Amino acid sequence: MTKLVIDSNILISTLMNPKGIVGTFLLEDLHHVEKLSCYMLYVEVFDKKEKIIKYTKLEEGELLEVLYMILKQINFVNELQISEESWVKAEELTSDIDVKDISFVAMAIETGGILWTGDKKLIRGLTNKGFEQVVDLEELRNLIRT
Repeated sequence: MTKLVIDSNILISTLMNPKGIVGTFLLEDLHHVEKLSCYMLYVEVFDKKEKIIKYTKLEEGELLEVLYMILKQINFVNELQISEESWVKAEELTSDIDVKDISFVAMAIETGGILWTGDKKLIRGLTNKGFEQVVDLEELRNLIRT
């Protein structure tokens, strides 16, 4: 089974437009894919909550319903379960790209999963350092469909 680590920008994109390409793919029932994320995802969503409400024009209750529908699709792993070794490697990889992504990268390393992100700078930075466990939507579609 493929382990897919969901980055916060994927969740936020889905909240902004659940019927868009990213949202549709995230919400699709892929039996051979285990969707994972870490608690940092919650922090980043709540940090952007007001922006999301303003952009989507949803009432807070409606937004929470959509969020619940999405979160049911994801298995959350406590960052405390990630080894020191994975944290150190993730810090080396993200320190000069975006340190806020360290939890997601550490989880991909720890689980042997693939990090799904829409952050082009992160993808470019990680792949330039030889980290191949990161994909955008197009790469993910090709990987999952084959």
